[in-house]
Amino acid sequence: MKKAIKIIKKEERANVSATAKSAAPESLSLRQTTREVAGNVASWVKEFQQRRRPDPRQSFTNLFVQPAH
Repeated sequence: MKKAIKIIKKEERANVSATAKSAAPESLSLRQTTREVAGNVASWVKEFQQRRRPDPRQSFTNLFVQPAH
């Protein structure tokens, strides 16, 4: 499936740049939203890694247990 290419004329470019300047305060909220999403994903990854790893104290204790023969 081919994507359409949009041709922007000079008049449209001037209008787009004018609206982009007025949208500057929204970019801060977008930046904050992005930061929150990245924080959520990082916490999910950390939780997932902790669930997959065994408790290190249990592993350490198992080192000193005498094997049953």
